[in-house]
Amino acid sequence: MAYSLFQAGEFDAATISMMTVIFEEVCAEMRLSPGEDKLRDLIAFEIKICVQNGQRDVRHIRNCARKALQLSS
Repeated sequence: MAYSLFQAGEFDAATISMMTVIFEEVCAEMRLSPGEDKLRDLIAFEIKICVQNGQRDVRHIRNCARKALQLSS
């Protein structure tokens, strides 16, 4: 299931799927529990912004989320 911030209708199903996978990977890396919280929202927001700006490279999008959290790649 896609994170709630990815369901705005502005992305196709394949893009939402990609964003969700990246989101789950970064959350797992951070050891964040499933569910809504502000840190997970921040990760989702950064992924969404990166994709809205035209980025489709998985590594680059993952690094967008990590950069927002000040994590090294």
